[in-house]
Amino acid sequence: MITFLSKIIKLNNLHVIGIIKKDNEESYHVLTVKKKGSKIDIVNAVSFDSFEKIAQNIDLKIPVLLAIDGKGILNKEINFNNESDVTWYKNIDFESIYYTSLMGSSSNFISFCRKNIVQEITEKFLKKGFQVADIYVGSFLSGLMHNAIKKDSITSNDIILQFENGKLAGFTKQSDPVKTEEYTIGKDSISSNFMPLYGIIVHFFIQPKEVSKTKNDSLNTEEIVYKKAFNVLGITMLVGFLISLLTSYFLIQYYGAKNAELNLQSVYSNQSYQLILDLEKQKENKQQLLQESGFLSAKFLSFYSYEIIKGIPQDISLTNLNIIPVNKEIKATKKISFDAKTIIIKGETFNESSFNNWMEKIKKMDWLKNFEIISFKKDKKNKSQFEIKITIKDV
Repeated sequence: MITFLSKIIKLNNLHVIGIIKKDNEESYHVLTVKKKGSKIDIVNAVSFDSFEKIAQNIDLKIPVLLAIDGKGILNKEINFNNESDVTWYKNIDFESIYYTSLMGSSSNFISFCRKNIVQEITEKFLKKGFQVADIYVGSFLSGLMHNAIKKDSITSNDIILQFENGKLAGFTKQSDPVKTEEYTIGKDSISSNFMPLYGIIVHFFIQPKEVSKTKNDSLNTEEIVYKKAFNVLGITMLVGFLISLLTSYFLIQYYGAKNAELNLQSVYSNQSYQLILDLEKQKENKQQLLQESGFLSAKFLSFYSYEIIKGIPQDISLTNLNIIPVNKEIKATKKISFDAKTIIIKGETFNESSFNNWMEKIKKMDWLKNFEIISFKKDKKNKSQFEIKITIKDV
């Protein structure tokens, strides 16, 4: 499901927030971009001296990329032709650090820090309602902007990057006070404090192979995509509702005019009155049908399908997945009745242990109200056939 949504729902609007940690304070640089096709437009670039000002002045509905630099962030060049560098690299405990690296001409340039630094900052942003899509550390990704700037050295926060033949070849750290530089890319003038943020945008949208970084499993990008999909669907439904409302308004005006004409002959025509009653009855029937079929549920029907299917072991085969089944056989002259709180699952397996484990996972779903195994039997080939009934909470 998330793969399908990711193809149609893109994170094209982003805030990139650069966090510069110092001894007793933090400063923030925010770059807001919008991607249209293959073009990336800079919407805004602004700096803040406190976290509270960021939360007050930027749109929290737009996902953010965090770029952490300054105190606690270490930068190192790893020359793979140098035995001591290779040994140092092999001894890195990647489980205890968070890193971002850029491959240069003959060395790998890595920025890293303890994971707790990243966790503290991430939790602070999440508690304020920011939608954090990814996290980067250090300033080496400014090297991705070399082709646009075409200079042999680029200032990136407190370090200066040196290039040879278009590749990062080395870096030096600036001494206090840190100097800033201005660079021109197209029509935009860019401060060196914003250079890493531009490089991060390039990596996020293009994913160049020279960059590697820690994958943060605690960030729920799926949730961001689902939220955006929900917002898009909500807006679509709202527009559809307004169109329907406008159509209804014109229909009411039309029938009102007709009714006025009929009033010249007779006050309150029985025919018009009966028509209104019929329309109201149709409206009630349609609303009741939507309620019984589960389409007014707080969650989409596809949500339950995805939650069930994504965890199916390979040795279990489903033969039937019926969400909100009909209560009885459908007949042309009879009203269709749905069991709006029920999911029926049928399948087969040779591995009862795998089946039991899968059942335990399903029982832990927060939307599940009741769980019942209707049948579980084996055939002559020792294949277990099962039928499960699930009652859901939110309908």
